[in-house]
Amino acid sequence: MAMLVVACAEPQPEEVAESPAEQQLQLQPLELERDDAAAAFELPVTPPVTSGTKKIRPVELAATTIADPLTDVSFAVLKRGQTVTGLLSKYGFKARDVYQLAEALDGYVNLDKLQAGAAIAINKQKDTAQISLAAEYAERIDAYYEDGVWSVSKHQVPTRIEVSEHAVQINHSLYGNAAEADVPGDVINSALLALSHFIDFQRQVYQGNRFEVVFERTLVTQDELLFAHQQTPLQPTYLRFKNDEDDFRLYRYEQSFYLEDGRLAESFLLKTPLNGARLSSHYGQRKHPVLGYTRMHKGIDFGAPEGTPIMAAGNGTIKRADWYGSYGNAVVIAHADGYETLYAHLQGFANDIEPGQRVKQGEVIGYLGNTGLSQARHLHYEVYRHGKIVNPLNLKKLSTERLSGEQLAQFIEHVASLEERTLRLADLAGGASSTYAEGLTAEVQ
Repeated sequence: MAMLVVACAEPQPEEVAESPAEQQLQLQPLELERDDAAAAFELPVTPPVTSGTKKIRPVELAATTIADPLTDVSFAVLKRGQTVTGLLSKYGFKARDVYQLAEALDGYVNLDKLQAGAAIAINKQKDTAQISLAAEYAERIDAYYEDGVWSVSKHQVPTRIEVSEHAVQINHSLYGNAAEADVPGDVINSALLALSHFIDFQRQVYQGNRFEVVFERTLVTQDELLFAHQQTPLQPTYLRFKNDEDDFRLYRYEQSFYLEDGRLAESFLLKTPLNGARLSSHYGQRKHPVLGYTRMHKGIDFGAPEGTPIMAAGNGTIKRADWYGSYGNAVVIAHADGYETLYAHLQGFANDIEPGQRVKQGEVIGYLGNTGLSQARHLHYEVYRHGKIVNPLNLKKLSTERLSGEQLAQFIEHVASLEERTLRLADLAGGASSTYAEGLTAEVQ
C-alpha cells in the first residue's frame, strides 16, 4: 500500500491539538487566513466544457449501506505543500477530472475544505478510478469514475463502542483533576455543563469532593486510516458528583441526562454561564473598582481568559445584543415566566446573535471581554424576574419535565441495568480508571 504525503487546508488549531491520530501523523498547526484556506483547492478559472451536465452531476449508486473494506487502494495524506489538484495529478488525474469530481461530491464532501491530515483512498486504473473520503465519522464517501462520469455513493463503516470509567478526587478543581486523570476535555466540558444545573462550582466544590464519569468512544473497525484525522465521537453516559451535602447521579437517556427518579436533570437557568471561570465578585453592596464609591452590585462577576465562550443560561429570545452604556457589549435574553438574563462587558457576539433570535440553554452567545465601564476582563451576569433583580446564585428552580408511563418504566430498567457498573465505579480509588469494549469485563488501571 503506497503512502503519499501532501497538503491542503489546515483544521482549526484545537482539532490538531486534541486528535491523537493527527499527532501520530506529526502535523504542525498552520495559521491560514480564510482566503488561504479557500484558495488551497485550485480549479481552472473557466469551468471545463462538457457535452452535458451528466458529466459533472453525481449519480447516486445506492442508499446508505454498510461499507465493505477498502482494498487495492493507495492512501494519500493531505499535508502542507500541495493542493488537492496537485495531489490527484500524481495519480494521473487531470484538472478537468478533479473539477468534475468536486462537482459530483457537492453535498457530500467539500474538497477545498478538507483538513490537513485527511486521507484520500485512491484506486486509479486505465479507464476507471475510485476515490474514497471520510465525511462524518464512520461515514465513507466513494466516488467512481467510468466513461467520463463520476458517480457517488455513501456508506456507513462498522464501529465498536469502547467504555471508559474514571473516578476523580478533587484536590484543586474538577476540570484540572479530571484532565490529570486523562478524562478528555470534551467529556469534562459536557459534564460541567450538565452538573452546573445543580452545582455552583465557585462555592460548592472543595478538596476531597468526588467526581465520577462514564463515557463511550465510538471507533471504526475498518478503513481506520481514512478516519485517523477525525476526533472519535465521545459521549458521557453517567455522571456523579459528591460533596458533604449532595450526591448527584445523572444518567443519559435518549440524548438527555435524567436523575434517578426520571426527572430531567436541568435547571431553569444555569448557575454558571461559562466554563473554567472563577467567581470574582459577588452580588450585593460593594465599592465600585472604577467609580470609587459603594453601590449595589446587581449581579455576579466571573473572571476568565478573554475570548472565553459565554453561554445562554436558559432557553429564550434575544432581547438585545449591542452596546449598552456602561455594560459595554451586552446581551439580554428574555426567558419564560418573566425572567431575563444580562451578560455584560463582552468582547463580541456569536454569529446570528441579534434581537428576535431564539437560543437554547448552553448555546454560545458571545465572548468574554473588557468593554464598557470595566477595570479588567470578566463577565458581569445579572438575572431579573418581572423587572426585579435576583441573586443568580440563589436560583434553585429545576425543570418540571419528567419521564412518565412506558418511557419512565424503560428508564428505570435502564438505570437498574447499570447498577453493577455504578457500584464498581463507586469502589474505585480516586484517580483510578478502567477501559473496556462494551459487553466485556472492565480492568481497573
